[in-house]
Amino acid sequence: MAFPANIRIVLVEPETSGNVGSAARALWTLGLSELVVVAPRCDPRDVEAYRLAHAAGCVLDSLQIVPTLETALAGTVFSVATTRRRRRVAYPVFLPAEAVSQLKQRCPDQPAAIVFGRESSGLTNPELALCSIHSSIPCAQEDHSLNLAQAVLVYCHELHQASLAPHEAQFEWRLVEHSEMEHFYARLERLLERLGAHPATTMENYLARFRRVFSRMALETRDVRLLHKLLTRIEAAQASPCPPPSADG
Repeated sequence: MAFPANIRIVLVEPETSGNVGSAARALWTLGLSELVVVAPRCDPRDVEAYRLAHAAGCVLDSLQIVPTLETALAGTVFSVATTRRRRRVAYPVFLPAEAVSQLKQRCPDQPAAIVFGRESSGLTNPELALCSIHSSIPCAQEDHSLNLAQAVLVYCHELHQASLAPHEAQFEWRLVEHSEMEHFYARLERLLERLGAHPATTMENYLARFRRVFSRMALETRDVRLLHKLLTRIEAAQASPCPPPSADG
């Protein structure tokens, strides 16, 4: 089974069925399907779970309920334990994207797991020791964390992102050629002279300021056409100035 479909999501002793349902929705929406629940403290298939699963009822239908984390990890070759609390034994703790990167590199097609702890207390130290690496979601509020379903969503999203091919915006840039820009600058210079522009130094230096502005932009041919239209309007207005208002009487 290819990544990320080979990744199972394991919930250890979830306490509320709503979180199980919301987690199922996160899996289904982001292309995952294997949900394993260890010794749940709630009914993971009650009405509330299906209500919050929305269209992901199929994930709840097929979820596995097992007695221990060891059973949930059976057959996997690599596992990620999610944790928020600092532990006495210092393990390296990876960001979600880093942990998912390791999953993808080590287990492109072999079974692996991401393990989530109880809503109230997380994973125990012995449970953490069963997993290959540890991972944590950094939060702005240091002593707080996301709830179970939200944490599952973060990791499912990272799994989905890691499965996507590199994406570039589908847009064909038609950048203006050098000769077109020089034609524009020449026309701009003629217009400035007709308007009586009096630069502080020389016209060449004055134009260099315009060049400095436009050279920082990825101008397309159509952009320069728009600038030419603007110059045309200015030239027309300069050639046919409005007559002064007539005096009364």
